[in-house]
Parts: sequence; C-alpha cells; structure tokens
Amino acid sequence: MAGLTKFVARQAILDRYQKVIGYELLFRSGFENSFHDVNLGSASRAVIDKSLLVGVDVLCEGQKAFVNCTGDVLTDQLLTVLPPSTTVAEILEGVEVTEAVMAACRSLKNSGYMIALDDFVPGGPQKPLLDLADIIKLDVQDTPPGKLRPFLRKQLVQGRWMIAEKVETAECFAEARDAGFTHFQGYFFARPVVLGMPDLPATALNRLRLLQCLAGEQLNYREIEAVIQCDPALCYRLLRYLNSALFSFPCSVSSVRHALSLLGDQEIRRWITLIVAISAVQDKPVALLRLALLRAKFCGAMGKLLHWRGSDLFLLGLFSLMDTILDIPMSELLCRVRLPEPISETLLGHDTSLNHLMKLVYALESADWDCCDEIAGLLGIQENTISQVYLESVAWTRGFVNLA
Repeated sequence: MAGLTKFVARQAILDRYQKVIGYELLFRSGFENSFHDVNLGSASRAVIDKSLLVGVDVLCEGQKAFVNCTGDVLTDQLLTVLPPSTTVAEILEGVEVTEAVMAACRSLKNSGYMIALDDFVPGGPQKPLLDLADIIKLDVQDTPPGKLRPFLRKQLVQGRWMIAEKVETAECFAEARDAGFTHFQGYFFARPVVLGMPDLPATALNRLRLLQCLAGEQLNYREIEAVIQCDPALCYRLLRYLNSALFSFPCSVSSVRHALSLLGDQEIRRWITLIVAISAVQDKPVALLRLALLRAKFCGAMGKLLHWRGSDLFLLGLFSLMDTILDIPMSELLCRVRLPEPISETLLGHDTSLNHLMKLVYALESADWDCCDEIAGLLGIQENTISQVYLESVAWTRGFVNLA
C-alpha cells in the first residue's frame, strides 16, 4: 500500500461497550486518486488486489474496513478488489446520487458488501440511498444527539447501525449512547477525564513506583525486582510477555531477576514502561491500548530515522496517553515520574525540538494531510517513508493486543 499512497490513516469505530468493530481508512488524495491512473486490466488488477489486501488487513486488524467512496469508485467497481465480508462502502456526502450510482450500490449490496452513508442529513440529498444503507453516520457536532432520537428509533427498528461521528469527549459519548446510537467514532476514549489528583488504588501506586524506578540514570535491578514482585498480576504479565512469540530467548524466562538479566538498561526502561501500560489499561477500552502502542512504536521508529540522540522516543509516544491510562493529569504524572526534559516538556505542551513529531502523530490520526506535508518537509523525510513506518507500526501493535 505504501507504493500506492503517500499517506494513510485509520480512525477506530467502536460499539456501545467501546469494543473496536472496524476502522475508517483514510488515504491521501482519496481512494479514487490512488487508482486513477492505474490500468484495471486483469494483470494490474491482480497486483492492486494483492497490495491492497495486505495493507487493509494490517490496518484493520481483521475488523471491518470502512472505505470512502466517490461516485467514480462506485461506478468503476474499484471496491470489488476487497473482500465483501469485511468491507464497508462508505459513500461520501458529496456523491451525486445518479442512477449509475444507485445501480453500483445495489450490485455491491447483492455481492455482500455493507453500505454506509457518511455525514447523513435526514431529508438531504442522500435520501434515495437510504433503503440500501446498512449503516448511517451522523455528525453529532452539527446536531445534538438528543434531537435525533425520533430518527434514530425509526432506523434502529429497520436494523441499521447508527454511528455517531466526531465523538471527542466521554460526555459526548454518553449522550450519544443514551440517545440511541449503536456505534461511535472519535477520540473520546483517549481523552483524560480526571481533572484533579484522585485517590489511587495500591496497584496504581505500585505501577507509579515502578515507573519512578526507571527514572534514574542508573537502574537498581534489586529495587525494580522488589516492586514488580509486590504486584503478582504485573509479575505474571511481565513473564508472560517475555515468554511470548515476540521474543526469541533460547530458554524460558522463569523469574523477574532472570528477565532483568536478559535485558539491557534501555530495553528495561522501554519494556517495563510498556508492560505497565498494558497492565494499567484493564479498565479502559482496548482501542486506547492500541493507540498508545501505535504512537509508541511510531515515535520510536521515527526517532531512529531522525537519528535522535536523546532518550528513546518510544516513551514519548507511550506517555502521550499515560495520563488517560492511569487517570492522572499529565502534570501530576510527570512530577512523580522523571523523564528526559525534551520528552516531559513536549508532553506538557511546551515548545521543544520534538513538537514536530507529536504534531505529525496527531495529523496522521486526524488525516490532516496538509499538516503531514508540512511536517514531512520540516523533518526532511519522504512522505512514503512516513506511511511505511505507520503501516509497520500498526503491524507491530497487533502482536501486543492479546497480552492486555
């Protein structure tokens, strides 16, 4: 896929229980432009099919792929290179509903594809497609969810999924869920809710103590071992993690001390921080863990490309969501856990040399391609390279989700 598009992004779609059911895939210049100059003869089609399937499978982790469709994508049947069982044709709001578009949608639906209407407005120009739609997406920033209740009830009776788009806060999620929406899209799950320092349970305090052990220049292995052993669940997760297929140690890792002896200081800092995040996310949606791991891997890989000589930028990506994972304000968290100054200052929103990298992360997540262009130029990195690093980071992330 990296050879077909400069940038690619994904945005999670979750159900009422905050379980990921699919991703909207956002390609640079749109799905149509990626193939505009491609000869769709049998040979070229086979190449497209293989390349696209690999990328979509990685990006969506086996869940449904919501693919934006223009009128030409529909009428040229470009979507048929993707499997109908996992592909949703998301028809953009600006598509002119011609008879050719209607016929293409009927053909897709008869072939097993789901049809979604993006940014639907009751009574708007997409109304002729309503009878074909399996999924309707509404922008809750434009209309309060409460005002949509009568429309939602009617669509739910007919068995449609109702997706609330641009759900950015926990409050908005609760309001949309109570109004009757069945699915949700937005970064509400990644926004901190706690405004003040809460009373932390013993397990959370122990995890903070462990992170504090990693803050010094010299690691005290005995101290780290003692803290981990005070938390049986964390100890179990660490050993399970190190004995997983992600590593290739010649023998089984049987104790915390054994685990520490196999890892150097930098790896201990990285992997202990990672296992703390995995352990702490138990009461959070898995989508949050996926996003935290993706940011961590992407920042770490970009740090290597940029020849960053400071600390591991893996920590920058992971800690960018640690306040949400632990329900602790970032300022309070960084008072308790000492990170290298450029990382901590960046996480606090100050002007640092790492700001461009974090802005790139946010731009990719929101598909702000103009911002991606600008930052790629500032960093001196090819756009295709960024896209490839992103895809590789997504693929790497898949290996950790089952450890949560």
